[in-house]
Amino acid sequence: GEVEGEGKAQKVKKLQVRRSIVGGDFFPLTTSLHKSKALLITVYLMSPPHPVEAAAQAKQGTPAMRAIQRASAVYCRGPLLDAVQRARIFDDAKHFVDMPMRSDPEDILSAFDKLPHQDKADKDRLRAFVDEHFFPPGNELVIFMPAGCVADPKCVKEGRVKDPQLRELAAALHHLWPTLCRKTAPSMEAAPHRSSKLPRAYPVVLPGGRFRETYYWDSFWICQGLLASGLVDVAQGLVQNLLDDVELCGFVPNGGRIYYLNRSQPPLLTASVGIVEKGLTDEQSKKWLPKAVATLKKEHAFWMDESKGRVVYVGDVPLNRFNADTDMPRPESYWQDLETGEGDQDIYREIAAAAESGWDFSSRWTRQGGRLKTGSEVYKLSECEATQILPVDLNAVMFDAEVKLAAMCEAVATGTRPPTDIVEGPADIHPDQFTDPDAKYYAECAKRRGEAFQRLFWRPELKRWADVWVPENTKASPSAPTALRLSEQAVLEADDAHNRAPTGADFGVAMWAGLCSEEQAQQAIETLFECGLMGPGGMCTTMIETGEQWDLPNGWPPLQALVIEGLRRSGGEPGKAVALDLAQRWVGTCYAAWRTTGFMHEKYCTTTFGEGGAGGEYEPQVGFGWSNAVVLELLAEYGDVLVAPSVEN
Repeated sequence: GEVEGEGKAQKVKKLQVRRSIVGGDFFPLTTSLHKSKALLITVYLMSPPHPVEAAAQAKQGTPAMRAIQRASAVYCRGPLLDAVQRARIFDDAKHFVDMPMRSDPEDILSAFDKLPHQDKADKDRLRAFVDEHFFPPGNELVIFMPAGCVADPKCVKEGRVKDPQLRELAAALHHLWPTLCRKTAPSMEAAPHRSSKLPRAYPVVLPGGRFRETYYWDSFWICQGLLASGLVDVAQGLVQNLLDDVELCGFVPNGGRIYYLNRSQPPLLTASVGIVEKGLTDEQSKKWLPKAVATLKKEHAFWMDESKGRVVYVGDVPLNRFNADTDMPRPESYWQDLETGEGDQDIYREIAAAAESGWDFSSRWTRQGGRLKTGSEVYKLSECEATQILPVDLNAVMFDAEVKLAAMCEAVATGTRPPTDIVEGPADIHPDQFTDPDAKYYAECAKRRGEAFQRLFWRPELKRWADVWVPENTKASPSAPTALRLSEQAVLEADDAHNRAPTGADFGVAMWAGLCSEEQAQQAIETLFECGLMGPGGMCTTMIETGEQWDLPNGWPPLQALVIEGLRRSGGEPGKAVALDLAQRWVGTCYAAWRTTGFMHEKYCTTTFGEGGAGGEYEPQVGFGWSNAVVLELLAEYGDVLVAPSVEN
């Protein structure tokens, strides 16, 4: 039939509905579909094919992609996912989508389709159905014991850690690697379509707790920790898995599950290849690096593809933002998103885009919630606008990737090895010095981005860097096929960074990437201490307390590591002194919490020394991959001067 909409008649395809839309065969986007014919029609137009049919018809692509398509009908969409998650039969929404199947997805969906309608709405009967057809989470993984975990870590064997209590901590963290190392169980390798896990050719290192898969940006710091332990082979395998993701999917997903295929995370793959390559022999590097570089080019192309919605032009310079290819609740946080979004597809996309940042969630991603004076009172996750921000840290990471990729391309072309520690500002980049055409291209990209970064992200009146917001009267559609284009003047005139609270991303990340002058570094160091982000337990993420885990009072390992390394690299002698100060605070609070609780936490309270963090959409986790890794890396770098704090039992 036809329906009037947006000023013209739209053709609507008729669908045969065997039962009511709500709770029936077609996925309900909202809970009030029966109240509006317009909403019913919207569902008809946007609903995916019936999951059983979609899975059965997945005949194209590689075997791995066909397996993903089949498993997606259970874990990523459809009536079974919707019924289980709405019923909240598990306290953690992630629990269900991590459960491997006991039989093929088509058989399970067919069995669910045959259930009486009342059983699909009964929590106990749904739980019985799930227990009958699924294994517990983690069943698709088996423990992997990396060689080298028996002896002490490299940083201890080389005598870099002087304090005996910190040597004890380093050894304990080193011996934790086997508790986090896993490889795919043979049963799942034979039937990959029965799991939500992405294929992995090499063993993985998990964060710990509820996180039974690798995560993109976690892997960068985990690799650093593995290298500090002397586990080069494990680190290389971890990075190779991510390179394989790019070859399979075109990008690195947020994490190693199929429900993460609608978004990525901060693109640290080039940096990860760089730190692993340093640990290889000349022969190993010659064999590995050319293939790795070819894949890194593909990842860069993904982030710069305008049709992916991650590019916004300011003037003639393409800059990056976070985005997500979804307008539905995240499967792993399904009922939380339903409550927050209430059927609003734009909210679902913005939440997923914020998750792509790794900062899920924070007042940083809201216009009003991020304001210095009123943010804590007015913050709402439903007002998240992550796609309307050009993040300072994302664009610094992209600059670093382009600088390193240029050097790697040149090294591959000339048969040499890339420089071991590249820290260059825009003025230091000279594309004409490269002989390889691809190297020149990436050098030009870096130079152009770096010069724009200095004009747009540095706030001289605030003496710090800050995110760039798209002007409120010029929305950047995250689903448009081409990139939004803004004038520099419009962006600068609309800037209100002076009204927004500083965040940890405003400090150090630019220095880590070499995007600062010595004067800027000195001013940023002064502002870091004056603004109140530095606490006894490290640097906080923001100055606004909302209950979200990336807000006051929490501090996170990756942010400490980036800021410490940035201060050491680019801050001159004052920067090195502050880097040591922050390293002492962070290692000290991690040691105190470990000594008193026996655990390493995923995040820490920066306002109370020796205490794990809190807040967010799930219970605080322990384990913990990047926490262990950052402490090991800091002990390798500063172990000759760091001291363990006195801790009462």
